[in-house]
Amino acid sequence: MEWICRLFSWLIVYWLCFPTHVICLLQTISSESNLAPTIDAIVRLPRHRYLTNFSAEVCIVTTNVSTLSQTHPELIRLLNSQHPVKFATEQSIKTATKLKYANVVLLDVTGWERFPTDLLRKQFDDNPCHFINARFIVLVTRSCFFDDRSSVVKFFDDQGIVNYAIVPTPTNASDLDHDTFLFTQNRYSKEEIVVSLDELDHLYQLYPDKLANMHAFYIRFATDRNNYPYIIELLEKGRFDGIILWLLFHIFYNILNLRITMHLIEPSDDFDADVYFEMSVQRDHFQHEYYFHQMGGMCVSCPLKTDRYFLPHIFKPFSFGACVCLALVFVVCVVLKRFFPNMFRYELILQVLLRGGGTEHYQPFPARIIHTSLSFLMLFLCRRYVSNMISLISLRVFYKLPSTIAEFKASGYKLLVYEDQQKNLPLDDFRFMMLDEDEVQDGRAQYGALVHKHYCMMQQCSDAAFLLSPYFAENLKQFYTIQEPIVPSPYRLQFAKNSPLAGTISRYIGLYYETGLWQYLLTRHFAMQLRKAQSADALAEVVFYFDDFKIVWLMVVYGWLISVAVLIMEMLSKKMK
Repeated sequence: MEWICRLFSWLIVYWLCFPTHVICLLQTISSESNLAPTIDAIVRLPRHRYLTNFSAEVCIVTTNVSTLSQTHPELIRLLNSQHPVKFATEQSIKTATKLKYANVVLLDVTGWERFPTDLLRKQFDDNPCHFINARFIVLVTRSCFFDDRSSVVKFFDDQGIVNYAIVPTPTNASDLDHDTFLFTQNRYSKEEIVVSLDELDHLYQLYPDKLANMHAFYIRFATDRNNYPYIIELLEKGRFDGIILWLLFHIFYNILNLRITMHLIEPSDDFDADVYFEMSVQRDHFQHEYYFHQMGGMCVSCPLKTDRYFLPHIFKPFSFGACVCLALVFVVCVVLKRFFPNMFRYELILQVLLRGGGTEHYQPFPARIIHTSLSFLMLFLCRRYVSNMISLISLRVFYKLPSTIAEFKASGYKLLVYEDQQKNLPLDDFRFMMLDEDEVQDGRAQYGALVHKHYCMMQQCSDAAFLLSPYFAENLKQFYTIQEPIVPSPYRLQFAKNSPLAGTISRYIGLYYETGLWQYLLTRHFAMQLRKAQSADALAEVVFYFDDFKIVWLMVVYGWLISVAVLIMEMLSKKMK
């Protein structure tokens, strides 16, 4: 009878406790089943409009004290079955997995009562597995969620990550679903966004475009030197101008609602800026560089040679028709002199072509008729030739300047290159143009500080453009710069390592290029430097200069010398006979 009573008591206890066990088990399953679909729904949120993110690459960042595999094992199994997943633990990711960034990161901080800021900062600095604009899902304990959530927000702000959602993970059956909510905060507006765990249709609210409006957030822009016409410091200290600033002001103020402060710093200064221009640092991760289409680097500035050299044009060969005409005149003169010697008493070629050789009115009438006809023909030819020469002389700018590096190599200019430039720059193709050390020393001794007015020199393209800008109008009469760089290097922006602005600003600069606004600004700037063509009233000014007839004087002098030499040889030959 005793054993029957004992069995009956056990049945009563089991009957009373069974519903409790069932409820606890169902609650645990419910907690687990609600978390996994929520995480998967966040992973599948569209990255672009109307494009579901079914092929998301997920990186799970975990720690050695994680409890996720014990409390929610179905979550890892679900992600592994639906998406390509890789794990990043406290060991180096370079040895654990291939170095490939993911667009969704599951940050597993379960098992920590306080957020491990130092541990994760080192992990993110040394072994990141994410893009800077990746979508983060942060799994934390409930105590960390309620007591240390500010540390989580501060950590993501420091890392430049704006797309994140903090999820408190249920750890036992007493954690009720309706008390669990997901949290994120807008870095710029400080708006807090909360979504319940079971509101799957509203999860998209956790990831708004936080970079669409930055609510007058200030960023620091730094450069180490003036780069005309892109960035230049004005006479008033702290004020800047330039094409890059116009572009950034348009994007920042009108589109992103950003504010910008400019700083001109030394390369050695320890200055933390958000955007750098022409100041690049090599990084292992998040290089964050944007290259402009325009090339900078080193350019060549040369003294302006304004000697108007007409000799090649004076002796330029005549056209085929003109040569035939002259040949016919020569043949006619020879034939007439040969067959009619009595009628043409003087050398007809000398009379027609060179206006010498006798008196025309002493010749017979037929000879005068032919002589006059040929003279008229030669008059038209000579006048046409002289008018072409005068039109060349009347040109204000009649000298060819090399506009490319290939033309510069063939120009005959001498290139003055300093020793440090020869060591640090690839200039092997220009060795034949460089002055040797003795010539450099002689040039400095002879010209002093004005040596640049006699030889071509290299300098930064921005400096060369600035010296030929309207700020130094007098230099336009002394120098010119070859637009093609001799050592090209693209202009570039580099954003801070953990800057969330890199992708957004780069995209808007690309749109600036596509719309033609960038080219318009460049064209307007460089049009001020172009050498203008001859004005309409140029003929009212002085046309002929003494130096313009240098070639004529040389021809006269050389002609006299040749004539004297021939006369002396003729006199000597007569005496020898």
